[in-house]
Amino acid sequence: MRQPPTRISVLRMAVLLAALFELFALVVLVRFTPILFTLFMFFGELLFGVALLLLVGAVLADLRAKQLLPWGPDRPETAP
Repeated sequence: MRQPPTRISVLRMAVLLAALFELFALVVLVRFTPILFTLFMFFGELLFGVALLLLVGAVLADLRAKQLLPWGPDRPETAP
């Protein structure tokens, strides 16, 4: 079986972390307690931040792989 490219795996990880963040936020919304809210503010926002960074990285890697960005080593150099 063939492994998916790294950028696809990173994108899947970003989606998974974002889904965990949403579930955590839903738990805090339904059963609000000060301890849950504190945990959400420490770990939930961290989950969201990591997911956002992974998403931006995966999108940039995909654009670079498809040679849609004006920089990067994958783009062939052309002389004017």
